[in-house]
Amino acid sequence: MVTTYVLVFCEMGSEFKTLKELLRIPEVIEAKVTYGMYDIVCKIEAPSMESIKDIIINDIRGIRQIKETQTLPLF
Repeated sequence: MVTTYVLVFCEMGSEFKTLKELLRIPEVIEAKVTYGMYDIVCKIEAPSMESIKDIIINDIRGIRQIKETQTLPLF
């Protein structure tokens, strides 16, 4: 299993709506709203880095309110 953290920057005022949408993704095992440069930190677990890539591109970046992400893979 591969674990990755994703830092999310979203539209102002949409943090909690975006958080709810992120938590609907089965591989997102934890997500929290933060203050600072990024609005949300989420933890993803998937079988491979290829799976992680697909989740980020298709599911996370597919959420309309998300403007930018930063991926922090753990090795």
